[in-house]
Amino acid sequence: MHLPAFTAAWKPADNALFSSPATVSISVQPAFYIAFGLLASRFYANQRIPPCLPRRLDLLVIMKAFFGLIYAASAIGLFVLGESEARWVLGTRVVTATAFLFTSISEHYHSLAPSTLTTLYSILATAFYAYPLLDLGNVHPVPLSFHFTAAAAASLLILVIFESTSKRDLLLPTYPPPSHEETLSFLSLPFFPTLLPILLAGARRRLLLSELHEIPRPLRADPATDLLEEALRENLNLVRASFRAFTAPFLAPILPRLVVLAMTFAQVTLVEQTILYVSAPSSDPDFSFWLVGAFFVVYTSLAISNYLYAEKINAFLVLYRSALTGSLYAKTLRLTSGAARGVGQGASTTYMSVDVGKVTAGYQTLHELWSAVLTILIACAMLWVKAGVWVMLAPLVFVGGLIWATSFVSRYVGAAQRTWLAAIDTRIKLLTSTLNQLLPIKLGAYTRPLSARVNALRMSEAGALRRFLYLVGGAGTLSNIGPGAAFLVVLAVDVFVRGREGDGGGGGRIDASRLFTLFTIVNILGGPLNIIGQQLPSLFASFASLERIQGFLRLPEKEVEAGESPNSNGAAADHTHDNNNNNTKVEVSMKGCSFAWDLDAEVKPGVPAPATIPIPVLKDITMELVPGELHMVVGSVASGKSSLLMSILGETTRVEGSVRVRARKIALATQTPFIFPGTVRANILLDGPYDETFYDKVIHACGLTQDVEALPRKDMTKLGDKGRTLSGGQRQRLAIARAVYARADLVLLDDVFSALDGETEAHVFASLFGLEGLLKGKTTILVTHGIHHLSSADKVLVMAGGTITHFGTFEEVREAGATLALINTAAEAELTTAPGNDQLAVPKEATTASSAAQDEFIDEDEEAEMEWVNERESRMGAYAFYVRCTGVWRAGSVVAFITMWSMTGIATTAFMGLLANASSHLGLWVLAYGGFVGLNLVLMGLNLTYFGYTLSTFTAPRIHEAALAGVMSSPISWIIKTPVGKILNRFSQDIQVSDMEFPFAFLNFAANVLNICGTFVFIAIATPLLVIALPFLMVFGGYFLRFYLATSKQFRRLETESRSPLYTLFGTTVSGLISVRAFRAEGFFRAQNAALINASQGALHYRLLGQLFLRVFLLWFQTILACGVVILTVSLRNTTSAAFLGVALSRLVSLGLTLSHVLSSYASMENGTVSIDRIEEFAKLPAEETNDEFVVSADPSWPAMGSLAFQDFSVRYRGDLPLALKNLSFELPGGTKIGICGRTGSGKSSTVLSLFRGIDQHLVTGKIVVDDVDISTISLQHLRESMSIVMQDPFLWHGSIRENLDVTNEHPDSEIWDVLKLVEMYDTVSALDDKLDHLVVDEESFSKGQRQLLCLARALLRNKKIIVLDESTSSMDHITDEKIRLVVDTQMQGLTVLAIAHRISSIVNYDKILVLDDGSITEFGEPMELLKNPDSQFARLAATQGIYHPNTVPPTAAVKELTDGTVLVVAEDLVDV
Repeated sequence: MHLPAFTAAWKPADNALFSSPATVSISVQPAFYIAFGLLASRFYANQRIPPCLPRRLDLLVIMKAFFGLIYAASAIGLFVLGESEARWVLGTRVVTATAFLFTSISEHYHSLAPSTLTTLYSILATAFYAYPLLDLGNVHPVPLSFHFTAAAAASLLILVIFESTSKRDLLLPTYPPPSHEETLSFLSLPFFPTLLPILLAGARRRLLLSELHEIPRPLRADPATDLLEEALRENLNLVRASFRAFTAPFLAPILPRLVVLAMTFAQVTLVEQTILYVSAPSSDPDFSFWLVGAFFVVYTSLAISNYLYAEKINAFLVLYRSALTGSLYAKTLRLTSGAARGVGQGASTTYMSVDVGKVTAGYQTLHELWSAVLTILIACAMLWVKAGVWVMLAPLVFVGGLIWATSFVSRYVGAAQRTWLAAIDTRIKLLTSTLNQLLPIKLGAYTRPLSARVNALRMSEAGALRRFLYLVGGAGTLSNIGPGAAFLVVLAVDVFVRGREGDGGGGGRIDASRLFTLFTIVNILGGPLNIIGQQLPSLFASFASLERIQGFLRLPEKEVEAGESPNSNGAAADHTHDNNNNNTKVEVSMKGCSFAWDLDAEVKPGVPAPATIPIPVLKDITMELVPGELHMVVGSVASGKSSLLMSILGETTRVEGSVRVRARKIALATQTPFIFPGTVRANILLDGPYDETFYDKVIHACGLTQDVEALPRKDMTKLGDKGRTLSGGQRQRLAIARAVYARADLVLLDDVFSALDGETEAHVFASLFGLEGLLKGKTTILVTHGIHHLSSADKVLVMAGGTITHFGTFEEVREAGATLALINTAAEAELTTAPGNDQLAVPKEATTASSAAQDEFIDEDEEAEMEWVNERESRMGAYAFYVRCTGVWRAGSVVAFITMWSMTGIATTAFMGLLANASSHLGLWVLAYGGFVGLNLVLMGLNLTYFGYTLSTFTAPRIHEAALAGVMSSPISWIIKTPVGKILNRFSQDIQVSDMEFPFAFLNFAANVLNICGTFVFIAIATPLLVIALPFLMVFGGYFLRFYLATSKQFRRLETESRSPLYTLFGTTVSGLISVRAFRAEGFFRAQNAALINASQGALHYRLLGQLFLRVFLLWFQTILACGVVILTVSLRNTTSAAFLGVALSRLVSLGLTLSHVLSSYASMENGTVSIDRIEEFAKLPAEETNDEFVVSADPSWPAMGSLAFQDFSVRYRGDLPLALKNLSFELPGGTKIGICGRTGSGKSSTVLSLFRGIDQHLVTGKIVVDDVDISTISLQHLRESMSIVMQDPFLWHGSIRENLDVTNEHPDSEIWDVLKLVEMYDTVSALDDKLDHLVVDEESFSKGQRQLLCLARALLRNKKIIVLDESTSSMDHITDEKIRLVVDTQMQGLTVLAIAHRISSIVNYDKILVLDDGSITEFGEPMELLKNPDSQFARLAATQGIYHPNTVPPTAAVKELTDGTVLVVAEDLVDV
């Protein structure tokens, strides 16, 4: 650029910070080369990607082209006029301008957002062309080149506006559409255009999660997970795979962080120049202008670069969390069944809630650490320049030793954290299994012993936390030694060296500018040293979590069989082990197969077997199943029936033999129904299309019509975790409906009729397998104990001891020696077709079936609104609750320690002002300063140690204990309606916040507030006039913080709430993994998981964006304060103390970081109160009604007789619901055995619940009297401890067999073995390696029948006068059922037994029968009397199962006399062959 007149007129002042235009023109020439290269490469790259805008002219591109042409023409004009500068220099700028024009238009059509490259070029080029115009007032006459320069500057300035204008309305439509954030210019992003409307809304009302759904598409679950999964397939090392998948986002923060470092060290020069200016009265007054300008430029650059750095960090945090969470879920879908059982639901929650969070936080720590190391090196280099090599080496050696010591301690931190996380896993596993079965645990009065076990695990966890906190405190103390001790070393060495050189000496003085320049440099070291000390342990902790995730990703996967898609992971594919078997008339073929669970090493064809192989659960299995036939599998408990189905699905490990499954699609309904969180319809359809006609047929066939109509939103009603609000029969029929609707080639039904009453079972069976049944002609394998259905089977498989003993038609199996009762044609017709497939009466679902569930189906928005209102009002309550758990005196002593520590730090800094004025005995002043430093460090070490001790010993255990006590004593209605995932979230993520985030946020907040108070005092001393503005700034800051926190807490709440469904789905998938894979629904559930991840990521993204908003605000606050200080300083320099100005400016350098720490820690505290408040909510849950004021002092031996009477008893589940039980009245003498039966929803379970006072007493009328005592006057604990219950769904928790049977640890092992013999479980348990110490893991440790037997053993061991059996034998074969009946007859003599049963044969020999219908007693009497009347409801129920009174047996039926010799049956039990 030819500007001779400008150059001649330029006369720089002394100490000028800027160069002449000619110098600038020459120095920036390389920038044009770089710009041309970038513009040309971007233009070329755009030619290979599709456009984002339609290729037509629009106003925006026309304006860009117009002003771009003006800029290019101006560059050409300057080239033509060029005189002093080389033509090639000016020619380069013409070429660059041309490249800019073409790239601008290309970027317009190919970039979603305004181009960062062209916008940035416009800004920099504007500054370049405008700079020479600053001194035009001194140029006369104005040369012609001025007009071209001004035109270029003006056109480029206008182009900045057009280049940064959003093109969202012009974009081509895409799905999903880009978020608003993706279409904004980088210039508008720092003003948070997407966040501000949400902040304004959040300050006025409750925000909804749907309002936070927009996050940039690259950060969403699917693309992020796919990238990481692809990299993991190439390299199993998670670290390298992550870097390969996300190289660009990983490295993105480096450049803005380098700018932050440059501006940070520019502050050192500003401090030095300001003090020199104030100290030298003869300084040029014009220099003050440049000084203020330099302060503005440096601090503004700090604000912008900090924003860019944090924005890049936040983007990667969201991106990597999406990828990790998605990959964990994808891995879960591929796990072997054994590995999935080992992981369990609790551990999966820990992976997501703790480990993923620590790993993503470790990314930020990594960037902070490398920048900290670089900061230390630059600071040492500046010390070398300012004070010499010895002054530089001293702190370098000191800091090096400090880093080594911190690293040494940090290695132990990682190990301590792994121990702590393992303790969390152990607690969560027990807690998960307990919460999943909380209802039977409460009814069985096991809450106290189980609470004690969970609390004991929490105390063990707290011990691990204490060691972790001690080590973190040690590392933190070492890091905080840095700033004070490092400056002490620098000061001592500087004084010593200058004394040796005769420049001041020990008795001289040190000038203020030198002292505070050195202090500022060392003060800058404080942040990096703290980061190294505090963050290095967390980095090791992140690596520990990374190793845990890596370990999970290396768990064994289910083998993908030949012909199966690698991505489907479905067991239902054509997996062939014997390629020579080409019989297309066989659906399933097994030849000489043995299968085992959990082999140490997987056995594959052609590979030698491992040295040790577990005993196979199935042996010598050979069978061929013909397409289109109904195959029924029968056998005793643990005979291998369910394992056979799992082997067909490929879920067991084949030890030997060959398997072929021809079906392309398999449907499965298991003993424990798989219900996932979603609507009723979604649970039936999975990912299948909605066929309304067929759907309605399936609903009717499965007897669900009445149930669905009774739900608040019909089949669009959302079900909670595992469908806990539905009855057992409803859940089972829902699972059957899913299997039927799938229209699969092969249908596997595992004892699906056990939870259904006789009429419902008959209807469903006839609708599925009758002449026009929905499964007629489908290849179906039905595992059943209902042998009265066997005559309907095309083939029968009889299993015993893990092998098939008989296989053939019903007649063939019977003739082969398996003695089965004959069901003749007449009887068969009566059971299966009369009065016709479609004419069978569908069981009427009573309203009581859904009554207990109604509380779950409340208005979620209304509930959330109430939570929001409570949240706004309960902030101080959360603090008070935390203090109460800590102890008032302990909390006060913690605050006192923090105050003393902070005050000594402020006093140490204040001493610097005195040191700067010291004129003699400098060595003694340095020694005194060292005393202050040492005292400060001692107090800090004591503070962190006491803080960790108090937190881990008192606060953490007490908070958990309070929340657990609230949940364990909560009303049953609350338990029914509250999802387990929500409760687990409180005991995992919220407890994690109360253990770590909240207390450390308070520690940082308190320390930094006191630190800032000291800084403001020093600023006030140095510039008294600024004191006038400080109150206004503080008031404004307070209102701003209040405005921010109103929404910030909502972000935290929404983030926490959005994770609960994610954890619930993860846990549900782990427990129902076999069902998911059987239906080949992995893609469907991955989509569900991705949607939940995106929802939670939206809340996280906006929370991080809000924190960034706060940080940027504070940086601008620091900029205003710094500029205010320097303006007042240069204006009143004659009245300003250089010493205290040095203190103020040196503190001002770190003020922005300190302010950020204060407000971010305060925000973390306030956000943490959301978690504390949620925990307190559980601690304050209303307890079950105890009516303690009316409780009588019952005899400890009560009840002695076990007599029971219902006296005009009625109950409803809510005041606005109809009665569930209506005027029940009956009496039972002690020792009576009564069977309670009725159709599904008739009130059977409500009767049991009422006996255990599981319903709020204000909803009850009438009495229940036990041994002449009204149970409402007995304490709940005493009442429930006086009875035993065996529920329909067996409940065993995560613990040893001994702990599950002897819950209170009152019985010797000999008694435990005795009851195991009684329930036929002695051989099974004694065969285990650990015997009674064998760990029960979730639901798959034993078969359902075995688990039920263990529950019965627990009831026998408890030996109470009243025992309730709620469908306790529904999962058992008839032989085992007969043995259990014998146990009831012999071992429960003299006990009052109430047995709810759908299987009439299990109660037909009881003393009394109670038949319920729609909550009322329809029949009550002796079973034989009721059977005499064929029109009685009990007789009709019995007839559906082939049980009759001798006088009413059909004339052609084959019969068998039962044990009492009075009742005849049409189908006898399977007997040993």
